[in-house]
Amino acid sequence: MIEYTLSRPAQAPPVFLFVVNTCLDADNLKALRDALVVSLSLIPPYALVGLITFGTMTQVHGLGYAECSKSYVFHGGKEYTQKQIQDMLRLSTTTRTAPRAGQPMPQQAFGAARFLLPVQQCEFQLTGILEALARERTGDNITQTTFPNTGARIMVFAGGSATEGPGMVVSNELKEPIRSHHDIERDSVKHYKRAVKFYKGLAKRVSNNGHAVDLFAGCLDQVGLLEMKSLPNSTNGVIVLSDSFATSIFKQRFLRMFNKDDQDFLKMGFNATFDTTKELKVSGLIGHAISAGKKSACVGETEIGIGQTSAW
Repeated sequence: MIEYTLSRPAQAPPVFLFVVNTCLDADNLKALRDALVVSLSLIPPYALVGLITFGTMTQVHGLGYAECSKSYVFHGGKEYTQKQIQDMLRLSTTTRTAPRAGQPMPQQAFGAARFLLPVQQCEFQLTGILEALARERTGDNITQTTFPNTGARIMVFAGGSATEGPGMVVSNELKEPIRSHHDIERDSVKHYKRAVKFYKGLAKRVSNNGHAVDLFAGCLDQVGLLEMKSLPNSTNGVIVLSDSFATSIFKQRFLRMFNKDDQDFLKMGFNATFDTTKELKVSGLIGHAISAGKKSACVGETEIGIGQTSAW
């Protein structure tokens, strides 16, 4: 493995967006809350963080309000267009002025600053929101609109299968069991094709912006990973499956995400691109990436993996 250290400074700080399922039992939700609170002390103070919680409703939490907690609520069973969400949250790429890594966030109240703030500015507020979470899908629009082509991780914490909206894996009616391997083999899964199409569309949008989607599951039963696999696969995210968020498997693997090197930098890369030299004929790439659609003389005739391009 070859490691590179870029001489130019980062153009913008990394972004961590927590997407938390609140349909958990009390002990499981408390364990997840505790792990998220600990992670805030491991994330660089200049990194931007945000929080979305979802159950039957989805709440996008505003972190720029010191006086009280504020959130925007979306119905979980309705599919919103990207434009609708941007308008409702008053997000616009023209209002974004991303600070460089280590620099303070500008004070003007543009759209992103209400939802994504440096840890050092919102740790107290975010900790309070997390500790107040009670039992009870819009995440990529915030990062996509306000920080396109900027290093970001959308970290999803699921406590079960999706039962609402276009990404539904199983309905919430007890008479409908979750699909089995035999159902998948017989191509008789009721929600499968629609859900796969939905998640593939999300994966394409997220990967085009250089963002990664991580899936953490804390559930004894299935969470619909088959339908959602395109999200981590296309974005180089991680998948961690555990029986609950109280297990050491989840806690250790999640907090390990924020390990740092001897120079106090996170041991992770963001928004990487890969190109080939003119001297090579490339059949394709095998791994977690997407095609950049670059046609050149380097493209080989035989396609292996993600081919027909010389850049990813």
